[in-house]
Amino acid sequence: MMKSHIYISFIALSSVLFSCHDHNENTLPQEPVITDGELLGSFVGKFSRFSKGESYQGTVTTEWNDTVWTNERVHQQIMLWTSQESVSGLSYEVSDITNGENIIPSENVSLRFIDYVMGDAQALTCGYQENRSDIYIGDALSENVVSSVSTTDPLKIWITVNIPKGIPAGRYAGTLSVDQGANCLMMFDLSFVVVNRELPDQSEWKFNLDLWQFPFQLASLGGVEPFSTAYYSMVSPFYELLSEAGQKSITTYIKDGTFNKGQTMIDWTLTKDGEWKFDYSNFDSYVEFMQSLGIDQQINCFSLGGWYNSIGYQDENRGIYTYKNIAIGADEYTEIWSYFLDDFASHLIQKGWMDKAVIYMDENLEEDLEKIVNLINSNNSKWKIGYAGRELNTALERKLYDYSTIIGYDRTATNNTKATFYTSCSQSHPNNYVTLETETAEMTWMAWHALAKGFNGYTRWAFDYWTKSDPTDVRDGTNSAGDFNMIYRTGNGADAKPVSSIRFEMLREGIQDYEKAKIIGTVKMQDVISLFADTNGTNAKANVLSAQEKLKQLSVK
Repeated sequence: MMKSHIYISFIALSSVLFSCHDHNENTLPQEPVITDGELLGSFVGKFSRFSKGESYQGTVTTEWNDTVWTNERVHQQIMLWTSQESVSGLSYEVSDITNGENIIPSENVSLRFIDYVMGDAQALTCGYQENRSDIYIGDALSENVVSSVSTTDPLKIWITVNIPKGIPAGRYAGTLSVDQGANCLMMFDLSFVVVNRELPDQSEWKFNLDLWQFPFQLASLGGVEPFSTAYYSMVSPFYELLSEAGQKSITTYIKDGTFNKGQTMIDWTLTKDGEWKFDYSNFDSYVEFMQSLGIDQQINCFSLGGWYNSIGYQDENRGIYTYKNIAIGADEYTEIWSYFLDDFASHLIQKGWMDKAVIYMDENLEEDLEKIVNLINSNNSKWKIGYAGRELNTALERKLYDYSTIIGYDRTATNNTKATFYTSCSQSHPNNYVTLETETAEMTWMAWHALAKGFNGYTRWAFDYWTKSDPTDVRDGTNSAGDFNMIYRTGNGADAKPVSSIRFEMLREGIQDYEKAKIIGTVKMQDVISLFADTNGTNAKANVLSAQEKLKQLSVK
């Protein structure tokens, strides 16, 4: 799987680079030479979130010490600032990180530069953000190199290290130097104790990550025809990034009106003979495309009860595209959907996908969901049913294969194969908001909460539901900023590229923690896992750091 869109190497950022020291461990480091303004810097912690112009108030340190497994990904954040005058012409050099002849290559280290996006001051629940002021918060991880530091806005750098598979255990050391031409201005030490444990590849992770995809949004903003060659070229790097986080499910739209009108992957036609006909070509190409990226365990099919109960279709008799509004449970509803399910099942069986397909609903009223579930079960007992919502009767819960409950609701059934939880705009905390009140550690908290509650994953409604043309403005709708997306984009055209976020990286880090805890044994970690049993994300940063420290202690035993 291609990863080049996520990480960039800094071996050759500048044609003239000079290390603060010779990387031979027997050679003494050279003293940094300061030119122009005095450049200062420190590691400031991966869970620190800063608004534009905000400075660092903590302990200054230029050493990063960590305990790691092979095949895991670790992060830190650096801040550079100057108090006298702006510093420009900066370049960066990362050394190999070595333990004798054993090496973590410098290519495994990446720097991304934290961009500001328009967020909110407060983390509020659904629909309460009004009269917003422009607040710029650092969250987007840009690959565009920033070579200057001003006196009014410190530079924030995100450093990521991919620990290779199979390297011997031991202490590895390297450096990151910040240079100005031939002069070294600062040096940061990177030190890792690699333990004799290996994290599985993300394709083998047990954690069920299900971030719903909205690929029509990017196509619409970019003016690209969905399911065309240009479309797949555009969306590919976005969903490669999602696959890299361990995503398990494909979000598919089986009717027009599942989410937005005018968006479907299966075209419906009512023929002149009064028969329904279905064109699966876009559905098939999209599923095959997503599976080629490694998102291949489940096909979520939305929906017999979507944002709109209407069905969009081509009416051959009238020669128009129109919509049919049908009440859930009505005779016509049962007749049409039964016909579709028969045809759809035959198609899925032919493609070899029947076992992966899940007919999925989202927050329907219990009485409507019960009618839908009974219809599906009476159609074919082999159908798997998924639902994200709350407060169902036990008998109905037991009929669900994939059941994602709103955080804080304790389900009564225990037989669901996929048992996840989700957060929505109903929660101020924990959440993936971009606000001055939201800790990025809340995203790492999610996987630990799944451990505490016995869930096997986390669900959220929007990986990429962008509605605004400005890629830096994530204040979609009247919900708190970030509710509609997990990542960012460089623009709107066919050449748009994904831009990861701190909160998305921290969600992935939590999933790594989940996998580690499962390997080590959760019984050994109950004292820290119990910290995550509440549902309000209180003290997310402190609790996550405590739990991660316990993981490190158990990893070396």
